[in-house]
Amino acid sequence: MELKESAIIEYSAKRLFPDLSRDQVLAQLLLERAQKNLIKYQSMARRFEKKYGQDFAAFRQEILQSEPSFAVEQDYFDWELAVTGIADMEEEIERLESLGN
Repeated sequence: MELKESAIIEYSAKRLFPDLSRDQVLAQLLLERAQKNLIKYQSMARRFEKKYGQDFAAFRQEILQSEPSFAVEQDYFDWELAVTGIADMEEEIERLESLGN
């Protein structure tokens, strides 16, 4: 990164987060991204819950006991991604919040 880019980033960080150190700014930005990702994964999961009228655990049991169509199987994998993403983002948010910004 050029010195000019570094100076611009430093200037913007001081303007947007005047009371935070560089590490605190980075932690805050990471926290905001994790929260945004959590909302995205929660929205995905809610769409599948509404579509199938059940939670992921019940849907998973149903899928494991049947021969799902390609579309339903794809929904399973996407829903599993959402559920895993929710858990990962909740863990990440907890870790970042423990820094005490």
